[in-house]
Amino acid sequence: MSKQTWRLAAAGVALSALCYAGAAYWTGLKAEETLLEQHRMVAGLPLFTVQSHDYQRGWFSSSEKTELVLNRKLFEPYLNILPEQARGMLDAKIVYTHHIKHGPLPGLTDFDLRPARALVSTEFIMSDATRKTLSKFFGDADPITLTNRLYFSGGGELQVAIPKFDYEETLSGVKIRWGGFNGKVDYASGYQQYHIDARLPGLEVDAAIKGHVEFKNVAFVSETTPGKTGVDIGNSELTIENIQLDSRESVPYEIRLNELVYLLTRIRVGEFINPSGEIKPSKAELKKLRYRVNTEEDGEFVNTRGRFDFASLMINKTTVGPLELDVSANHLHGPTLVKLDKALSAIPFEGKDPAELRRAYVDTVLREGAPLLKQDPIVKVNTLKLQLPDGVVDVSGQVALKAVQDADLHKALDFLAKVHADAKLSLPRQTLEDLVVAQARNLFMVDERAENPPSVQEIDDLAKSLFSSQLLQWREQGYVVIRGGQIDTALTWDGQQLTVNKQPISLPWQEPEPEPEVPSEPQDAAADVKKPA
Repeated sequence: MSKQTWRLAAAGVALSALCYAGAAYWTGLKAEETLLEQHRMVAGLPLFTVQSHDYQRGWFSSSEKTELVLNRKLFEPYLNILPEQARGMLDAKIVYTHHIKHGPLPGLTDFDLRPARALVSTEFIMSDATRKTLSKFFGDADPITLTNRLYFSGGGELQVAIPKFDYEETLSGVKIRWGGFNGKVDYASGYQQYHIDARLPGLEVDAAIKGHVEFKNVAFVSETTPGKTGVDIGNSELTIENIQLDSRESVPYEIRLNELVYLLTRIRVGEFINPSGEIKPSKAELKKLRYRVNTEEDGEFVNTRGRFDFASLMINKTTVGPLELDVSANHLHGPTLVKLDKALSAIPFEGKDPAELRRAYVDTVLREGAPLLKQDPIVKVNTLKLQLPDGVVDVSGQVALKAVQDADLHKALDFLAKVHADAKLSLPRQTLEDLVVAQARNLFMVDERAENPPSVQEIDDLAKSLFSSQLLQWREQGYVVIRGGQIDTALTWDGQQLTVNKQPISLPWQEPEPEPEVPSEPQDAAADVKKPA
């Protein structure tokens, strides 16, 4: 090979290296823009407070270190209900470092020739105590692997992986089998359009004394894109192949739903919604659960549909299912939904009095959400079908608003005149009877200290007799149809008249007013005096 050829080859290599170096510098600048935008999104979350952030940009690689703490103000109302160990976690720091390799071939050193702006791997910095604890489960493997590939278009692909493990404590008899986790998020520039695919093969927890919990094949897939009205449209699906629960001892419970509602919505509600009691030893198994949501646009209106179903649910040898639930909300005004969402998000909640905050939310919903009612929305129960041991629950119907005006929102009867609704119901007779008997037992408490108290059997027999008598009366009046073990009926409201199985029903304000009683005139005393002949 001649010297001239060598010189040309060397010049070509030098030029290529120079071009690559220039491209690496440019992609480093663009990667910094993307990552700083992502950092602003994290910093804007109310859940965290950023204690420090440092970005060090190099020519071929960069690094970004962030230190976060949980926003303690957000959790202050709930400190008294959190376990002592959980309270300590509120002071924990989350520290991570992004190791950034610049493009145009950021994976070149690993023989990955896919072009991109940058390839970002995240390292979570943990204390020695934390790492020692996690090593019991994951061994020498990293507890979590997070990789973010930044595309030239401004979007990217974020991958999250948690390795699987088997853990066992011999003394306590606790066994945990974690099947791992894999998640992927493909996002477009601006983060408004994204695709999520997350999968959990399984989780199994077995406590020799307490019980057993198991999940199999959990998957979540979602596709979201911004609509023309500003509402996010797309579809999502959650599937779980199997859930098992085996509780081997009684577990007392008191679920503070009011606190959960406040945490999620910042709205205070009373403690009356909090369920409490005791879960007795029991077995339950849920098979083939699936939940799907689809949102579409039709001009400036939004239609959304949700479907929930499962193959079977077994509780203590009693099996129900399959269940099929299909509901939809149509003709929702998109710009009004966006305006309502922005108004609710703009309400400050830190340090606010709960009563004041509740008033702010209610006022905002009434002010910004009321226009939705004037756009002829329709809510439908397309299908509700559940197989029970005694028969099938089958319900369908809809509620629609037509031509609602501002004045109608302030007068209940005027508003009802704009409501149109219909429903069809088919219910198992035995199930209804069981509900009546259970309610009767709650109403008629038996005091065993009383003389000759009624027995539970007597209460049950009375409730069954009253139910049967009332049911026969309704059938004679045409309100229901008894078909074998099923009770069928239909309801309609056309804005003026309620009908049950095509039989008109007068509502209290539609009853004719009773005619006023006319007082009898007092007899004239003079009339009782006989006139002289």
